Amino acid sequence: MLQRVDLHFHSNHSDGVFPVRDVLEIVAGGNVVFASLTDHDSINGVKEALEIAPRLGIKLIPGVEISTMYEDGEVHILGYDFDPDDKDFNDFLRVRFEERVEKVRQTVKKLNDLGYNITFDDVMEQSPGPFVGRPNVARALLQKGYIKAFKDAFTPELIGDKGRAYVPPRGLDPREAIHRIHLAGGWAVLAHPGLYKNNVKVGLEEMDIMKMMEWGLDGIEAYHSQHTTAQSKFYHEIGRIHGLKITVGTDYHEGTYPIEIMDVPREVILELLKIAR
Repeated sequence: MLQRVDLHFHSNHSDGVFPVRDVLEIVAGGNVVFASLTDHDSINGVKEALEIAPRLGIKLIPGVEISTMYEDGEVHILGYDFDPDDKDFNDFLRVRFEERVEKVRQTVKKLNDLGYNITFDDVMEQSPGPFVGRPNVARALLQKGYIKAFKDAFTPELIGDKGRAYVPPRGLDPREAIHRIHLAGGWAVLAHPGLYKNNVKVGLEEMDIMKMMEWGLDGIEAYHSQHTTAQSKFYHEIGRIHGLKITVGTDYHEGTYPIEIMDVPREVILELLKIAR
């Protein structure tokens, strides 16, 4: 049976729908043998995941996804295999998580100013856990009948990147996120580089990735469920040329587990399984 790797998925400790145990069972059902739970700006589910994973036949390493700003666009840095008990890293993430809550309060205020009658409590009702973020805002807008589908919230009119009610992450660039991950003993990976957009471009270019390498970037998530085949090949080649770890992540949140749509070369899986061993 083909062994699989998934180093990017979410539980209800961030914007995933399922508790840690459930999401790990879903991932294990996809024949994943090497995995990482990467909740947004939170490692509150990591210790539970580390306990459960071996019983499901999964080698799991600690993970997190940290939101940063780069060239006027939002960029996410994945951290892996850090010490989950590192006090400074926990304090850093606690502040980031609190800033996420404040960011949603500001988003609700912007929506109110645009004439949308939703409250922070409406948004919190759409959260299956302690996390609150844009997906919960989208579900509140859907529940109130302001939009017809979840994706309709992520537009220039509403809460899409650069949207009228969008509030960017506060004051953190990729350099600091990478540094913090390293201080906690981990390694840092650029998440889904093909999905970013700012005022002038969509997707990060080789020069952007080289700049992040100067800051200590260790890897690149070339294989992501929303990358096109061309994007995966492009970022794989950049990673290969520059000696970066090439990683795989579904970014699973809910619904049907999407790993079947990812065409990952066998050599990429084998290299990642070496890390697992």
